[in-house]
Amino acid sequence: MLPVSDRPRSLMAGFRLLFLSLLAGTLFAPSGAAHAEPPAAQPVDACALLTQADIEEVFAAAVGAPTPKSVGRGPFWVSMCHYDNAHTEAPMLSVGFLVKAHGAADPAQAYTDYVAELRRELGELAAPASVEGLAGPAGWDAATGQLTLFAGPYQVILTTLGRYSGDRLDLAKQIAERVPGRLPKP
Repeated sequence: MLPVSDRPRSLMAGFRLLFLSLLAGTLFAPSGAAHAEPPAAQPVDACALLTQADIEEVFAAAVGAPTPKSVGRGPFWVSMCHYDNAHTEAPMLSVGFLVKAHGAADPAQAYTDYVAELRRELGELAAPASVEGLAGPAGWDAATGQLTLFAGPYQVILTTLGRYSGDRLDLAKQIAERVPGRLPKP
């Protein structure tokens, strides 16, 4: 466990990684391939989709109040929410959650376009491993602790940082399973 004096610096480093990972997810729009008109994706509040109680239940650890952030409007919006346990003596836990409209008519096509764009821009190593068992196409990047899920007209990016006693993918999936049923229907 980090000494209390080192925890803020570690959290800031983790938050910077989280921000860069989330920013990368917001910048990769579907490729220029022709698509049918996508369903309208209503802006949502990421902190309402993934609550403090959800995080605490899955990780069996107390976290502080969420830090929300929303940018954009109309069809170009992003909603983010961040939880951490910096106020406790427990090992660092940081969970970031981002929701945005993916802009494609089909979640499977949006996922395919997303992975192709990652490969084109960042190389083969940036492509996430396919994840089964969620409400839509999903991919996992173990290096960044990032699970990306496409559900209806939404792209959901969940980033987990910190030391956990269990499998990070399993924990991310447990959190992600809660989200699709809470998303508005187009």
